[in-house]
Amino acid sequence: MTKKDLHGMVVTTVKGVTVARLTVPSIQEERVVSKIRDALFQLVDEMAYRKLVIDFRSVSFLSSQFISVMVSLDKKIYSIDGKLILAGLKPNLKKIFIITRLDKILTFTDDESIAVRKLQ
Repeated sequence: MTKKDLHGMVVTTVKGVTVARLTVPSIQEERVVSKIRDALFQLVDEMAYRKLVIDFRSVSFLSSQFISVMVSLDKKIYSIDGKLILAGLKPNLKKIFIITRLDKILTFTDDESIAVRKLQ
């Protein structure tokens, strides 16, 4: 298992699946959104990771801007025949994705281990 710290997240590789565990409780400020977005896009654009799990278990607040980042990231990964799964969202955050009907586009699991198994 490889592990590296990037801006606002810890990235590990588990059985061929890249897991980005978000470590900040609030992803609302533009500076935080930008740093995490850039780090996530780097995983796909520069490192060509195709199986990506984003673990939200430590996150309590999200901005609409970050939700948009998730949609863009999903499209980016899909374009290289990859798959993105969002894991561990608290009920109040998952509700936002449901209300905006993004649950029809994005894939969710209750926790990281389920997501990793789905992508193996």
